[in-house]
Amino acid sequence: MSEAKTYLLINTIPNPENMAGFQLYLSKIIPIFQNAGGKNLGRYKATEQVMGTSGIKASAVFEFPSAQVIKDMLAGEEFNALNQLRSEAYKQVDLLICEALG
Repeated sequence: MSEAKTYLLINTIPNPENMAGFQLYLSKIIPIFQNAGGKNLGRYKATEQVMGTSGIKASAVFEFPSAQVIKDMLAGEEFNALNQLRSEAYKQVDLLICEALG
């Protein structure tokens, strides 16, 4: 039996007062994901929220070899070196490790 594919689902609310920081963060984080074996499956901008109240403005999905790879990356020096920039560029960042449902 093959191992289930693992995805990192990213939901964010960028800081509208720091869009330059948002773009800088993206230019730095995507290579970190790629170096960890992450494959970009899509990046999305919310155009309208039709249910709920989360206010998510941007989402992305990356496929990774395993959940452990994601956890190791998130605990790593490269990812954590961006903590300050991330906190300035976003009002909210939610990261979820996911597998496809049946």
